[in-house]
Amino acid sequence: MAASHIALLFLLAIIPGHCTYGQEEPFLFVGGLGPEMPANPEVQALCALVKTQFLEQSKVNAIDYQAISYRVQLVNGLNFFVKVWLGGEDYAHLRIYEPFTFSGLLKPGLSAFLLHQTKDDPIDYFS
Repeated sequence: MAASHIALLFLLAIIPGHCTYGQEEPFLFVGGLGPEMPANPEVQALCALVKTQFLEQSKVNAIDYQAISYRVQLVNGLNFFVKVWLGGEDYAHLRIYEPFTFSGLLKPGLSAFLLHQTKDDPIDYFS
């Protein structure tokens, strides 16, 4: 078996909710951005981990802070692009990087964010 096939099988084994083919969540290609999906408890937990960092950097006074939907990008880890409701008509898009556990970096972190988003704004790649 070629080394590239072994690497792909390894990635499929270590990312079980994100690389399923023919199930609810589509297969992710390296570097590609998956479809927008409703936020789940895992995504809400990731957002909670970076909430303080986001509020400090953005200077936002959020009434609420709830993950609404997200997209995933497979890189050397996972980038989560998350639409977060801040209360009222205010939304933000957060990019949260979650490293693979074998990388030695065990804690997810806020990579970037977009303010002044709306409920209907699609989640697209941003840096």
